[in-house]
Amino acid sequence: MRRRSFLAALCALPLVSCQGESATVRFKVIASATVDGRPVESSSVMEVTYSKVTHSLIGNGGATRLYGEALIFELGGKGTIYIHLPLEHPSHSSLSQAYEYGILTTFGIKDSVGGLSNADFDTLRNASGRRRFRLYDNSRLPTFVAFTDENNPKTIYEIDPQDIGAYFPGVRFTGLDIEITDEPVTKKLRQRWLG
Repeated sequence: MRRRSFLAALCALPLVSCQGESATVRFKVIASATVDGRPVESSSVMEVTYSKVTHSLIGNGGATRLYGEALIFELGGKGTIYIHLPLEHPSHSSLSQAYEYGILTTFGIKDSVGGLSNADFDTLRNASGRRRFRLYDNSRLPTFVAFTDENNPKTIYEIDPQDIGAYFPGVRFTGLDIEITDEPVTKKLRQRWLG
């Protein structure tokens, strides 16, 4: 091994962290709306793994790994909304992660990803059922987008979930839920756009 390679490997060693406790949550994101008074739902299955990081260069912390894709929300013949993965776009702020933090708050965990306790990991491993999605408070949601023309990615635009009817008349968003599942992670976008 050349001296430079050895020094690079030696310097990288403190950056490598040890993974402590972890928990994987497979969940279905379910969007609900009414279309001309009729209820409609669409869903997408995702998976997130939370890991405790110990003995890293910066001390203890946490890490997440999210798998999945945007939820394709079909609006009963009136159009399609994509509930974006994995971002939210709060007012006057930049895009940020939604599902990694939203799963924690949805299941009543108050600690941050970097501060998850053993009890929090137990809560994640034992999570079950369907609950209303909560990202810190009930008003924050992942980003909702649509296309004027799905064949042209430049026609993308953002939608206010609380005012879907302004974009799709007769449609009213009624909520976003999380349901724990063992179904496979959804893979529909590639088929939809690449045929």
